[in-house]
Amino acid sequence: GLLNKEWLAHLREITDWQVEHPHIWASPGVASGLYDYIQRNIWTTNDAFIKFLYHSPVSTALAQLGGAKDSVRVTTDLLMVNPNKGFKWHQDNQNGPVGFDNALRWWVTMDDSPKDYGAPVYLKKSQNNKCVPEDAVFVNIDEGDLPEYHDFTTFRPKAGDLIVWHARTIHKIDGPTSQDWGSMKRRVLGGTVAIDDATYVDKEKVEFADMGRHSLKHGDPLTDPHFPKIWPRPDPAEVVARFNGDVGRSREGFGRMVGAMFSAKTFEQFASWGNVLKKKDQAVEEEEVEQREEVPASR
Repeated sequence: GLLNKEWLAHLREITDWQVEHPHIWASPGVASGLYDYIQRNIWTTNDAFIKFLYHSPVSTALAQLGGAKDSVRVTTDLLMVNPNKGFKWHQDNQNGPVGFDNALRWWVTMDDSPKDYGAPVYLKKSQNNKCVPEDAVFVNIDEGDLPEYHDFTTFRPKAGDLIVWHARTIHKIDGPTSQDWGSMKRRVLGGTVAIDDATYVDKEKVEFADMGRHSLKHGDPLTDPHFPKIWPRPDPAEVVARFNGDVGRSREGFGRMVGAMFSAKTFEQFASWGNVLKKKDQAVEEEEVEQREEVPASR
């Protein structure tokens, strides 16, 4: 119940407007069918969302839950509407240029969770695992030391609730079996924030949240309008930069992404997805074989 009735109505209103007026950056995610609508760094393209982050109770709650003493900065955000296909077991990898030690993941939901799907399931304390590389995304929870964390913890948030978790925590979201939400909705605004004295981390891989025209280098303080301070109060100069259009994706940012496209860490990131999908296909094939063996031969 973080958001009161007025804040919740406001967030729903600006979200519905965005869905009805889709941004070009949302095209790949929508075309994939994974979500009805999904857009990263929406705070850079829609004034209402950065104002929400500046002024809503979210910033103070994140500071309290993250133990912040100096600052909370947005490293990426993500508007997600109706996960049609779900998102299988994974660790969050697109957090922006911030290390896991300084990153806090969050999302606030605008709708009550359905009974059987659409709610996040976590492996409790799995951020302490030793087997999942930092650059991995999708994982097999039966490999390495992950079976030690098979304490499946499900949160079924109601409209206006906030959830936070460690960025290395393994979790999943299941979509409806029909892959169609029909008249129902599951609207979520989430993302990653950097807590206190974070530094810019060049991860040497594709980072969709880091495509601005800044000049930060690895190890620099993460103090730049592209990663806005939202607690204890916005930085006036950063606010001016945002509303002057000085932040957002740029030619320089695209160049940085292309340069990282063929790095070893990027390949490792994509390989984690491929390995899990391959094992999933193998399991399906084995299940089909078992079913055929159980069916009596026709006479």
